[in-house]
Amino acid sequence: MFRFVVVFSLALGVLSGGKLSRLGELRLQRFQWIAGSFVVKFGSILLLTGRIAPSPVLCTVIALATYLMLFYGLYPNLRLPGFFALASGIFLNFLVIVANGGRMPVDPTGIGLDLLDSQVQALASSFTHQRITGNVRLRFLADIFGWKFLSKTPTTFSAGDVVMAAGIFWFILHTLHRGFPEAQNDVKIN
Repeated sequence: MFRFVVVFSLALGVLSGGKLSRLGELRLQRFQWIAGSFVVKFGSILLLTGRIAPSPVLCTVIALATYLMLFYGLYPNLRLPGFFALASGIFLNFLVIVANGGRMPVDPTGIGLDLLDSQVQALASSFTHQRITGNVRLRFLADIFGWKFLSKTPTTFSAGDVVMAAGIFWFILHTLHRGFPEAQNDVKIN
């Protein structure tokens, strides 16, 4: 879904007179914290998958480390167009993940899409997602919606993902049309 939003935003921005070159002006504060959060998340998954079974404690520790680094990195950038929506969507996902043992609950059947058996089976060993159960907390924030637009494989998404996508859309359009707000002030990545 996010790839579609990025491509659509870029295409719409260019077709409506925006300039792709303005993305080169991108300067984020605490960028290393944002990047580091992804390293922690995906590094943990690569190192642990197949070696250790996901447990609520381990998954919660990984989720807390990942999201706290991400929020710390995003905080000074909230004034940028679309970043408040992006951070709000991330926070909604964080809430449901922490409330459910560190993994995002996924509804593979209730969304009207038939996920592949391999996708459903993969949820059991995933450090980031799990099959939704009857005692899930904050179900309305879980991955309960379906997406198959321009994709061979159906996937799920959450309300937080929609809010994040709206923030990404607004940030890209704004930047293509007006440039990156801090480009004139020469804010460096620190």
